[in-house]
Amino acid sequence: MSNIEVLYKSDNALVIYKPAGIPSQPDPSGDKDAMTLASEHLMSLGERSNLWLIHRLDRNVSGVMVFARNKRTAAELSEIVKVRLLTKKYVAIVEGVAEGGELCDLLYKDSRVSKAFVVDRKREGVKEARLSYRKIATADTPRGKRTLISVLLETGRFHQIRAQLSHRHNPILGDGKYGSREKLAQGLALSACKLEIELSSEKISVTRLPDTTEHPWSIFAREDYERV
Repeated sequence: MSNIEVLYKSDNALVIYKPAGIPSQPDPSGDKDAMTLASEHLMSLGERSNLWLIHRLDRNVSGVMVFARNKRTAAELSEIVKVRLLTKKYVAIVEGVAEGGELCDLLYKDSRVSKAFVVDRKREGVKEARLSYRKIATADTPRGKRTLISVLLETGRFHQIRAQLSHRHNPILGDGKYGSREKLAQGLALSACKLEIELSSEKISVTRLPDTTEHPWSIFAREDYERV
């Protein structure tokens, strides 16, 4: 198995860590995706390799993903996502100082440029987006102040975290599409670090932080991440 890490496995679900740079599922690029890599891993163990996609992470975002391993669990997980009972927590580094709070915006996805925009009124294609976040630590760098934040998603809209934080002038580090002035070697300073689900058959709670020894995560101390 290459590039992904299995964090949890049962007869019903598989939870993995997807590094930045890998698509969540097959896409036109033809690059190996997380779903295929996870299926190949199961096959190498001589196990059933069929997987059902429940949610996605942007290609340039790392983090925890869950796949269903049978149709029944796929239906149950899909309903859990629909009624917003899937807990997903993210860790991110943003430019500037971000104090934290609750954000509620109207988001419009422009498919022509593959980007989400905060708008001021409801119209076709506009959806409500809600999240809460808190400041963990701030740091001074040669390129300006940086803030380590923890983000809890309440809705799962396209590029939601990226668009809502950018709208507050706190773009995620490395996210040039949403206004970041710093380019990172790979991906964005955004990672889905915790996932909690309660199925009828089992409870799943998985935490996986990004590699805090590598830039840009190394801007902050390891003990800061223990407060995520």
